[in-house]
Amino acid sequence: MGEAVRFEVSRVMDTIEQRLTTDVTLAQAVVDLADVARFVALDGGRPINLLRLGMVVDALSRYLIDAGAMLYPVVGREALSEAALTSKERMVLGRWADDGLIEVTPVVADRPAEIADFTGLPLIVVRDQPQFAARFPWLVDSPERVLRLTPRAGGAVLTPGGEPTPPKDGKERLVVKGTATLPIIPLEPADAESPAAPSDLPADETEISDVSAEGESSEQGESSEPVAEAAPKPSPRPAKPAATTAADKAADKAAPAPKQEQGGRPDGLQSFTARGSQRAGRTRVMRRRFTRAEPSGVGAALMAREWRCGEPECPAFGRFRRIGQPVPRMRAGVPACPRHGQAVKDIGPRPPAFAVSVVVEDLARRRFVVGADRPVIVGREPADPDDIAVGQWLHEAAAAWIAKEHLKLEVRDGHPVVTDTSENGTLIWKRSAPEIKEETERIYRKSYQLTGWDSVELYTGVELIVGDHRLQTIVGSEPASVLLDAPTVALRLID
Repeated sequence: MGEAVRFEVSRVMDTIEQRLTTDVTLAQAVVDLADVARFVALDGGRPINLLRLGMVVDALSRYLIDAGAMLYPVVGREALSEAALTSKERMVLGRWADDGLIEVTPVVADRPAEIADFTGLPLIVVRDQPQFAARFPWLVDSPERVLRLTPRAGGAVLTPGGEPTPPKDGKERLVVKGTATLPIIPLEPADAESPAAPSDLPADETEISDVSAEGESSEQGESSEPVAEAAPKPSPRPAKPAATTAADKAADKAAPAPKQEQGGRPDGLQSFTARGSQRAGRTRVMRRRFTRAEPSGVGAALMAREWRCGEPECPAFGRFRRIGQPVPRMRAGVPACPRHGQAVKDIGPRPPAFAVSVVVEDLARRRFVVGADRPVIVGREPADPDDIAVGQWLHEAAAAWIAKEHLKLEVRDGHPVVTDTSENGTLIWKRSAPEIKEETERIYRKSYQLTGWDSVELYTGVELIVGDHRLQTIVGSEPASVLLDAPTVALRLID
């Protein structure tokens, strides 16, 4: 039994590892690793447990509605040899530190808040940090940038500062706001002679109350099974439902004819979303979440340059680092390596890089970086394991349409460029802004420079979205947990 448990823990640690980064382009939140590992209230187990970091990853995924959410952990050097950790946990921490997946610093202090200030990333905390507000006033002035980690029904939840903390039993009921991707269909046939109820909401918002935070769907557009697709060929228009219900007919009689579509959706629903949710019968409408602030002036200047540590083997700023860099620490006004404490050398402009999300059926599944020196192939099953495979999320028709190596993403002249390499072509959704009416262009064996809110469609419901141009809807269940393979006893494992 003991060997089996250790195997499962190792597998969970490997899964958590895939969601850690110190690349400021890829990261989506920053956290003090030791703080959450010692947060016993999350599971009532050992005084320190590295698996609690997986609970933070899960909470971030639910908060962002992103199954590939990436976390930037910071840890003090003393934690690497913490006696209360198991030998396996110490080994894993050492590997993460050597690979540059976590940032190691002699003293953590305000380093997570500094990273959040320089990059604009949300800061995840287990307690308030008023002692750092003098240097970082936004800790008080912009509380939504601070995400409080609290226990919830065997897991954890992130709550923006300024909002009430959810009950510990996990039974909280939320009022959520968002922009629906489906027309709101009455549950009962509408009375054509009765006047419509007035609404205090703006035209581009739909408010739904009493939506459970545990994954219950809203009543609008809910059914037990998704609507099947009619043909494997993707279409630039959203597919229509397979059948018309009585409620649909009644709604058509009661409502005026729809106006011309804006942004690919009925007039008044103007926020950009992918088309996948319009083909399914189950939609959850979520409120807009804070994702990233503007970097501070100092942070923007630091992130515009590339830095080199005097220690050639430095995992953060060494010459052998393969992923994008973190942001230096400021010591007496001088950029310094957070791990070694010595000043870092400015070696020139940082090559442009862009975060890209693979979005399938409106849920972001994976996040990766495309850089000037790192072109990426995306397809069903590329030959190079470092490229991006989407086959695991495809149904049969999509898998038949998308080529093994469907397209190439690269950076030219500071802009992301997509080049189609498939037989079926690639669809570009052109948008200069989320509220602008979109246009489409299918490219065959040629390149296209992405700008604004453009997105790339490999097949209907399978898209690549650049940057933090977030979707506001999700169809189906919440992002899967990185702890699914962890046995209950693993959370209380004693070496």
